Amino acid sequence: MLTRPMVPERGFSIIELMVTVALIAILLVMTIPAYGTWTADARVRAVAESLTNAIRQSQSTAVAKGRTSLFALTADPHPAVTSVPSANAPNWLAALNVLGGSDETRASLGLILQSTEGSQHRVTISGPALVCFNALGRQTSLSATANSLSATCTAADPAVYQVSRDPGASRSFNVLVYAGGRVRMCDAAKAISSANPDGC
Repeated sequence: MLTRPMVPERGFSIIELMVTVALIAILLVMTIPAYGTWTADARVRAVAESLTNAIRQSQSTAVAKGRTSLFALTADPHPAVTSVPSANAPNWLAALNVLGGSDETRASLGLILQSTEGSQHRVTISGPALVCFNALGRQTSLSATANSLSATCTAADPAVYQVSRDPGASRSFNVLVYAGGRVRMCDAAKAISSANPDGC
């Protein structure tokens, strides 16, 4: 009768296991800073996209309602109808303008939208305190006494919002609001061209 020779079972030695763990640790140490930068950049982009969509919503509401809408940055941690517009602030709100000579109030109209996304993600937004849209969806100028947020609204071509994050992010984005009503987001680090249609 033939018997098979006994082959000892072989596993990993402690040295092989230690080398594998060390290699994994080195790879993790190398990728963690890149992951942190990627996460920060993703947050900046998300806030820029939300800001772009909020401006477009304010604009489309003006067209749908046939009246002036107001889009404002605010430093108020809880944007409300009583919030004060502030240039270079992390939060925003949009509301309809109160009609002069009517019994409307800011409280009765409420807000179109409000957001604290900038402060939640510790993102810096610099730009005008207030952008106003007329019933055609175009920028319009209003004096502080002619709008319900009591701040001057000056039409600019374009009004520029810069969205960035100082600690950790390597990218920043601009949101451009043109006088004719076009709103676009672009990568501030790129010049617009056929190769870089997302550039500024």
